[in-house]
Amino acid sequence: MSAQIGVALVLFVLIALAPPAQGTMLLVPVTARSEGQVVALALTRGASVVQRGPLPSSIIVYGRRERLLGPLAEAGILTLAGGAAGCRSGKGGSQRDG
Repeated sequence: MSAQIGVALVLFVLIALAPPAQGTMLLVPVTARSEGQVVALALTRGASVVQRGPLPSSIIVYGRRERLLGPLAEAGILTLAGGAAGCRSGKGGSQRDG
């Protein structure tokens, strides 16, 4: 029974962190080499940089998962759901004064 609960929790976390088909995503470099490449690779793959991410060398981008996920994973960059890091769902990073 506890193994089933553990599997369910792991699946829940994976689903919660899965990047959307299109929207904000958190890009996290996991190798020293990928730290210097994250912005250039994201831009090359058609993403727009929204803001810096909450982790060192991470960024939040707006883009399409199909264009980002594979190439960035090969370069040592994790692509996660932007909402997992408290990202806004819209394109851009500005907030209105209110």
